[in-house]
Amino acid sequence: MTTYDYPPIQAIFIDRDGTIGGTDEIRYPGELELYHGVEESIRKLSGQGIQLFGFTNQPGITNGKSTIKAFQQEMRLFGIEHTYVCPHPAEAQCECRKPRPTMLKQAALEHDLNLERCIVIGDRWSDMTAARAAGCLCILVLTGAGIESLEENRTRWEALEADFLATDFNAAVQWILQIREKPIEDIIIRQACAEDAPRLLELHRALDRESTYMLYNPGERKTTLGGQARFIDQLKATSNSSIWIAEHRGKIIGHLTVIGGTAERIRHRASIVIGIRQAHTGQGIGKKLMSAMEEWRSTADITRLELTVMSHDYNAIALYHKVGFKQEGIKPKSLLVNGTYVDEFIMGKLYEDNNKSSLTL
Repeated sequence: MTTYDYPPIQAIFIDRDGTIGGTDEIRYPGELELYHGVEESIRKLSGQGIQLFGFTNQPGITNGKSTIKAFQQEMRLFGIEHTYVCPHPAEAQCECRKPRPTMLKQAALEHDLNLERCIVIGDRWSDMTAARAAGCLCILVLTGAGIESLEENRTRWEALEADFLATDFNAAVQWILQIREKPIEDIIIRQACAEDAPRLLELHRALDRESTYMLYNPGERKTTLGGQARFIDQLKATSNSSIWIAEHRGKIIGHLTVIGGTAERIRHRASIVIGIRQAHTGQGIGKKLMSAMEEWRSTADITRLELTVMSHDYNAIALYHKVGFKQEGIKPKSLLVNGTYVDEFIMGKLYEDNNKSSLTL
């Protein structure tokens, strides 16, 4: 079990366009169509006694296309009583426009909110940045501009990460209700599927940022969401490859990837890569991932596992020895990390196969 918990939720701030309806473009009052299930999800939140607030950038107001009052009235019809609106275009460089946290802080003052007990739901990088600046939890939905926020706009908030990636507003609400009802959950170990691609890619990016033991430098990974989903599907389509993930409260905190040989002569062997978030190391997650993989291995006809590990990654090396890997060689100056050459150990683990003979020197 993990040792941390989320605080009781006091309020939720909800973005408008691309989050609860419409597209990644602005739809003025009377034009916005809510996504399927959103009204019911809003009712569920209200039924839990959670205060709901809208907050939205609407630069068209400055050009006379609508009014703040019209947006507030529409959001009230949707079940969101209070809405904060920035009417200014980006070039005005005002203090209230997201990604600044001004609207969130104003709401906190006017409604006596503790922003550390509040959650922001939005589809844009600016929602996530405003949330973090205010001290809120944040959920990125993959509707509207959500995919764009994870791909071409990821560099605009690359030092931050969402607390949860939700396929849509309804999934975000489901997650909120789950963490409200279940303060602490066990870590779940399971095989990945294509739907995990956004969260798995975010895990890889986070590992690149916080660990020097991975292959890529921060920001160097060029994998797209589509590419990640295809990679998962490609591995699932083969009998000797797969990905295991460690999941806590809907967030992927670790992975073990097995890539089996494709040619007939090497189909019995597979390479593995493992990565665990820094905050969750030392909790036995690596061993749990290994155990899940081992249960599957015999069904995949794999009789040899191999990996490489940096020679100074002592915790990982200890884990690999503990589960039966042996050092087979060394690759001198294999990597250049922060200007210093680093050796890699080659490690392997062999399994008996009584149906085949061995020819060794």
